[in-house]
Amino acid sequence: MMTAVVVVAFCMGWLAKTSAQQKAPAPLITYFSHEKVDASFAQALASTGSRDLFARKDRQGRPWATHSNSRGKADEGKPHSHEDWTGVVVIMSGGATFITPGTASTGQGARETPEGGRLIGSGESHRVGKGDVVIIPPGAPHMYKNIEEPFRYLVLQTP
Repeated sequence: MMTAVVVVAFCMGWLAKTSAQQKAPAPLITYFSHEKVDASFAQALASTGSRDLFARKDRQGRPWATHSNSRGKADEGKPHSHEDWTGVVVIMSGGATFITPGTASTGQGARETPEGGRLIGSGESHRVGKGDVVIIPPGAPHMYKNIEEPFRYLVLQTP
């Protein structure tokens, strides 16, 4: 009799848990229309050149965000790096010379990733433009020069 009670209690708990899992709502997805993105670029250009389009913390409390950036010809920036996050840069319009300051390594030649990307080392520069994607790991110095307007890009800040 005691075994039957335990089995029934276990089954009821399992059914309740399964039912609750099935009814849990899916996480909400965030959408920004192109009008909102364009407005964010306009606000970035009118202020410091960068604006948070979206910012949150992940489940471990680490920040991640999407920044809209808009630069003019005179706003070439200075060498800098992001110490605590990876930046995924998506060029939306215009172009610039992407520079990784430092001394170039000798004898390495063109290096490709298994996915078909190209690795960029210290002391190299590359022209970037609309549709290009650049992934910048933490601690990698970089800057933009020779800007072609309107130079607009999104930076996806990931932990």
